[in-house]
Amino acid sequence: MQHIDQTFETGAATHVGRVRNRNEDSYLVHPKAGIWAVADGMGGHLDGDVASHTVIAALESIEPPVSAAELLADCQERVADANTRLLDLGRESDGIIGATLAMLLAYDGHYACVWAGDSRVYMVRADGITQLSRDHTEVQDMVASGVISTEQAKSWPGSNVMTRAIGVYDEPELE
Repeated sequence: MQHIDQTFETGAATHVGRVRNRNEDSYLVHPKAGIWAVADGMGGHLDGDVASHTVIAALESIEPPVSAAELLADCQERVADANTRLLDLGRESDGIIGATLAMLLAYDGHYACVWAGDSRVYMVRADGITQLSRDHTEVQDMVASGVISTEQAKSWPGSNVMTRAIGVYDEPELE
């Protein structure tokens, strides 16, 4: 975790967007436990709203930690539990029920950004906005390895194919 000396302000809102009829986003603002999280149901798959709610519900029950390491471990455990639940639901429905996740964890002046998928973490300060996370998508991997350019990535077919998400793989891989 990185050390921070300043306090920060948070807010949360979600919107259905321009493509879907129902909102597949869920969020958690849980400052007593040091957790701020956004889960976004994976478009084009089954029950994205169920997926995002499942992930956030798993994180909601986390109690205030006694250390930064405990906070991270509790989050990883709850995400693993949500992953198992979503895999089971997907098997019952014969499909994928998955969500992306982006979290800010804070404890005693330290913070960590943890994510899986293409939900992003940004830092906003007076001098600008900085993206802290990197998308877990096939197209981002291609950009990172120099196969395609950032400009090509904007219109690349299958640019939304995830390489990490919750509810998709047997073991959730958080960065």
